[in-house]
Amino acid sequence: MNNETGMPGRAGLAGQALAGQALAGESLVNEGLAGQALGNLDVSGRDPFAQGLSGGEREDSLAQFAFAGPVGKVLREHFNRDMAQARLTWKFRLYYHLRPWLAQGMRQALQRSRNRSLSMADDWFIPNDFILDLQAAIRLEAGEVSAEHGLRREVAELHPWPDGHRYALALTHDIEGAEGWSRVRQIAEMEESCGLRSAWYVVPHLYKIDYGLLDELRQRGHEVGIHGYNHDGRLFLSRGIFRRRVPFINAAARAMSASGFRAPMVHRNLNWMQDLEFDYDASCFDIDPFQPMPGGVGGFWPFIVGKLVELPYTLPQDHTLMVTLGQPACETWLRKLAVIKRYSGLAMLITHPDYLNSAERMDQYRQFCQHVAGDSEKWSALPREVATWWRQRQATVVGDDGQLVGPAADRGRPVLQRTLLDA
Repeated sequence: MNNETGMPGRAGLAGQALAGQALAGESLVNEGLAGQALGNLDVSGRDPFAQGLSGGEREDSLAQFAFAGPVGKVLREHFNRDMAQARLTWKFRLYYHLRPWLAQGMRQALQRSRNRSLSMADDWFIPNDFILDLQAAIRLEAGEVSAEHGLRREVAELHPWPDGHRYALALTHDIEGAEGWSRVRQIAEMEESCGLRSAWYVVPHLYKIDYGLLDELRQRGHEVGIHGYNHDGRLFLSRGIFRRRVPFINAAARAMSASGFRAPMVHRNLNWMQDLEFDYDASCFDIDPFQPMPGGVGGFWPFIVGKLVELPYTLPQDHTLMVTLGQPACETWLRKLAVIKRYSGLAMLITHPDYLNSAERMDQYRQFCQHVAGDSEKWSALPREVATWWRQRQATVVGDDGQLVGPAADRGRPVLQRTLLDA
């Protein structure tokens, strides 16, 4: 296999059998067969080239979160937990080595088998552990103020969103193949009929890119972003592969005037991603146990790591709901949206034009768009606009007199943390 193009070499039926066993969780009994198929490829998950943001710094050492105090501590703890878990198991590493030889139908069958075998609560898409920790932190902050008999005034913070909005909405799409391109206009026109716009993430080295359509989308108020390198799942398998692909990813960003990035399969290493020339990344999430790198940061708000604003998706992906789990999506999206609104979070949705491939699936997305279009409490924004606002918010402070000082002063408003989050 060519590590950079992802073009297949020789593995044959042995590779398909091994991939099926790995993703389904079966043991590789015949180690000799594994050796023949993989040669000297490392599937251990070890990375001898791993290093920090700068000279060994950890992600959390340069991370800035939405809130301070006990709530900020909870955000940091859940972030650190996710960073520790954001690793591919040896089974998934093996699968991605063999993935080029697997037909799409077989890959989707393996994904369905794996995801449906996981035991999950009906509300798996709500980060209940994080919410419990968040509520405890709010009570702790309130208790500390009360214990000091009011001598310590509650500190006001900047509301997460500008212009009086309660929460933010960002619609995004990952275009994974040529079939997806054929539906871009239809989906964009439906969104526009609801008064909405979205971001479209393009894989730069996988298919023929319609630059004319991208220009048209931008002129109509949409955004264009970059979706990895070639969508083979190997971008984060080693530091060496990542470093070799970075110049091509950055060149694509310049060619498409893209300020945002999302990694395929939402693989992530926020240390390595500091090499990317983007304003924001959208590869994190609050909770998603079905991803190859499961876990989640818990919080519903953006945060900053190093030079990148991180915009977590917080609504379950269409592929997870409609393809692998075989469930209607709109009801789940609206249930989660109610939670996000309660905490004034970011409602970011990932859909794929490749999988909105039936009238029923398209109708699920249309129903959601129609619902949010009528919600006067939302800030409907492109991801790049959210990232710009978030930098301004983080650079603004609330003075002792309650006045805002900084670039977000004209659009922001102070709020007591307890009032905002005690939902």
